[in-house]
Formats: sequence, structure tokens, C-alpha cells
Amino acid sequence: MPDAHRWYALALLATAYVCHSIDRQVIAVVIEPIKREFQVSDSGMGVLGGLAYTTAFALACLPMGWLIDRVRRRTLFSIILTIWSGLTVLCGFAGHYMTLLLMRMGVGAAEAGAQPLCLSLISDSFPVRERSTAIGLFYLSAAVGVASSFLIGGVVAAHFGWRAAFFVAGLPGIAVALLIILTLREPPRGRFDEQAHHGASTVREVLRHVRHTPALIHLGIAMALTSLTVTALWVWATSLLIRVHGLPLGQAGVVVAAGAACSAIGSVLCGRIADRLVTRSRRRLALVPLVTSLLCVPFGIGFAYAPTLPVALACLFCTGVAMGGYLAPGYSMAMGLVSPGMRGIVAAAVQLVINLLGSGLGPVVVGLFSDAIGGEYSLRPALALTMLFNIWAAFHFWQAFRHGPTEGGAESGARGAAVSH
Repeated sequence: MPDAHRWYALALLATAYVCHSIDRQVIAVVIEPIKREFQVSDSGMGVLGGLAYTTAFALACLPMGWLIDRVRRRTLFSIILTIWSGLTVLCGFAGHYMTLLLMRMGVGAAEAGAQPLCLSLISDSFPVRERSTAIGLFYLSAAVGVASSFLIGGVVAAHFGWRAAFFVAGLPGIAVALLIILTLREPPRGRFDEQAHHGASTVREVLRHVRHTPALIHLGIAMALTSLTVTALWVWATSLLIRVHGLPLGQAGVVVAAGAACSAIGSVLCGRIADRLVTRSRRRLALVPLVTSLLCVPFGIGFAYAPTLPVALACLFCTGVAMGGYLAPGYSMAMGLVSPGMRGIVAAAVQLVINLLGSGLGPVVVGLFSDAIGGEYSLRPALALTMLFNIWAAFHFWQAFRHGPTEGGAESGARGAAVSH
């Protein structure tokens, strides 16, 4: 694949992931007008805004991963992108709550394939020495998508109603799907992994490989624990700024959005650092998230207990940068620990665990701590205690380093990831 096309492919995949993030998040911005129109309770809107999507997403993750390893990825991506974008548009035509609920479940199921597809394609488009940088740049799209969803939900819905927000959110994805099927070249599987098994692996082979690859197990646990603290922070940071520092809701939302955008800086920066380390040994990829997860502890606790608003903002932005450090090197190492024929299902499995712990358990942990502690400022110790999960994550990143492949880095490719038969 020529250099120009692989960078074009990365840009196209990132654009598709922007659509993914927008279509996933736009519901959160238009909850209030939907609630008023359909006369739904807060718990009902909670199901619509989170549980309906995440349940369908979780159920579809592993089947999507299995499919990714067996079919033409370009075609599959254009199909699921068209499906979730089309369903997002149809959300704008929903006449009652249950219709909207079913549409959101369809969006979640289709979007389950987006990240594993992109990671599989990127891994076959970029050599090991550039892979972390490419993945770091790719995850910029998530920050762009979240910011765009707030813009679409706030501006479009305010002027044209909540239904228009779904129309504007969904239509671009259909155009991107057309570009993917017409212009994206399918890279050969395992083109940078000459000695690896390239054919699609059976579920038994995948399970056997994972069981005999302790570095992969520790890496998955570490990334799940890190995602728990990441989601917990971004869900509760707005409330802490309002309760402790007296910020209005609008200003607190802008501040937290800026903090989340700092994660994109961390993702790109740590991707570059990881690619420099991988030239010596691929297991060194684990050292980057090990360091950044430890940095999250003092910065996160500093944000929780900051005596003044400026100190809180400085700690929040630093935490944001550190929290962006695990994605690029983490997924890059995971893709290098498996053969090309099992990257789809392994990426889907990691994504499944991360979403269940991050989107599901992370915010709940803070809430449970806060309720148990009690008091006006209970969020401070609750958030600080949750940040300590990063120490646990760092231990598993260290174990992933210890058990990782010791051969040379970029030059050796992913040869050590071949499946033993």
C-alpha cells in the first residue's frame, strides 16, 4: 500500500469514527426535549441514553469480532456504518419512546464493529514502528466526535428541534460509507507479520492463544481498570465543579469538554513516544500506559481536593493528558500479541471489557463511594478513591511488560504473535 493511501485510509477511518462518536453521544445532549415530548421518567431516559445502547453493543461485540476476521473488512465497514447512520436518522422520525429505544439498540449493535474494524485495518496498513502513532492519531477522532455531538445537539436542537439533531448527526455517515466502499483499498492481512498465521482463527484457537499469552491477559485487565477511572472522572467532573467550586452548568460542561479534549493530546503524544520505545523491544509499549496511569493518581486526587478553581482546572487538564496515554500503546501492543487472523475478535473482546467496566461500572463506583461517605462534598473523597484504581492498573501494565515478547521491536514485526498449532 503506497504511503499516501495508507494515510488517506487512516484519515477516512478516523472520519468514520467521528461519525461513530457523534451518533453514540448525540442522545445525551437532547435528553431533556425528548423527555418532555414523550413524558418519560428519568430512569426511562437513563435506559434510553445508556443501557439500551450498551446492552446491544455488548451483545454484538464478539460476533462482530468473529466476522471481522473472516470477511472483507472494507465491505463490512461500509455496511455497518450505513446501518448505524441510517438508524440515527430514523431516530428523528420516532413517534414514541419504544421506537426510539429500538433504534438506539440497533445503533449500538452496529457500532460494536467500528473500533475492531479500524484497529484491524490500521494494523495491516502501518508497520509496527509506526502503529502506535497511527492509532494515537486515530483516537483524535473520538474527541472530535464528542465535541461535535455537543455542537450538533446544542446548536441544531436549539434552533430546529431534537429531531433535526439526529438528522444532522446521521447523514454524514452514509456519505463516508460510500467513500469507504469506493475508495478504501483492503490491505492484505498480516502484511507486516510475515511469519504469523494469517487465516481466521477458530474460537478455540483464540482462547488457547489468550490462555498462553499472560501479557495479553494483564494488558486487558490494565486497560479495563484504566477505562474505569477515565469514565468515572468525565461523568462526575461536571458535578464536582458545580458542587465544590460553584460553576454554572454551562461553564462546567465547557471546562470538562476541554479537559476531555486534552486526552486527544495525550493519545497522540504517547503514541509517538511508544513508537520510539518499540524500536528496541515491543514489550516496552506497556511502559507508556504504566507511567501515565500512575500520573493520573496525583493529578486526579489534586483535581478532587483542589483548594481553588484554577488549581482544579490545571489538575483536570493534566489528568486529561495522562488519561489519553493508554489507548494507542495499549491497543498497539494487543494487536502485536495476536496473529492477524484473530485481531478482530481480540480487539472486540478488549473493547467489550472496557465498555462494560468503563461505561457501566466506573460511574457507579464513584456514586457508591459518595453515598457511603455522605456530606455536601462527598464527591471529593469518592473521586479520589476511584483514582487509586490506576495503581492497580499500573501493576498489570508492569506484568504485561514482564511477560511481553523480548525480541527486537519494529524490525521483528509481530513474529512472536504467531499462533502455535
